[in-house]
Amino acid sequence: MACSLSRREMLRFLTLVLPASLFEYRSKNYFDEELVCSHVYRFTQALPTPLLEQQGKTAERSQNKSYFQVGLPELILCRTEISFREMFQYYWPVTRPEIKRLQRSIKILYKQPVIEDIDNLSAFQKVLQEQNNLHGGQKASLAVIFTLNDYTKPGCFRLVDVCRSGGIDELLIFKDPSRPPYLCSYPSQQKGFKRPPPYGAGRSKTKFWIQ
Repeated sequence: MACSLSRREMLRFLTLVLPASLFEYRSKNYFDEELVCSHVYRFTQALPTPLLEQQGKTAERSQNKSYFQVGLPELILCRTEISFREMFQYYWPVTRPEIKRLQRSIKILYKQPVIEDIDNLSAFQKVLQEQNNLHGGQKASLAVIFTLNDYTKPGCFRLVDVCRSGGIDELLIFKDPSRPPYLCSYPSQQKGFKRPPPYGAGRSKTKFWIQ
């Protein structure tokens, strides 16, 4: 079959097609761009103000917008015998091995891969109550993992209320450090940064930078 492409055009075509055939397509990878930070909180401490603020009515999730997502469900209720503070000693940068260790270390009790209605946490609350009723003799602590992005952010204060009243021990938040709220600017139980703070995430807070 005749081909209308020149030799140079054919070579360019092959350089694009062959890698795509060898490696499956990947969506935006926040780890490659170092846009993942973690924040660990216990409910015995004072939480950052941005997590407690009511931000009005939540807008619908847009199908045309890319929301920050590290590949984990946006909301997870789990049991863990290892503290999140031990797994994520620094809040930036988060590495893939740390995420894999997290996945191996927790027992997932409830998850929402994508939160469709951040204003309605009734299903989450029901499972949490059931786990509290069955808690007798359990060594592992109840913990919550939450992805903070432009859609879930307005409902964070509701999640905090549910966690506090439901006996959650730890809350682990993943977010993009380049977007507000800049939680790195607030005191944390973690050691701080492995490298200088990224973007606007508390660059002036050099006391959190562990060299």
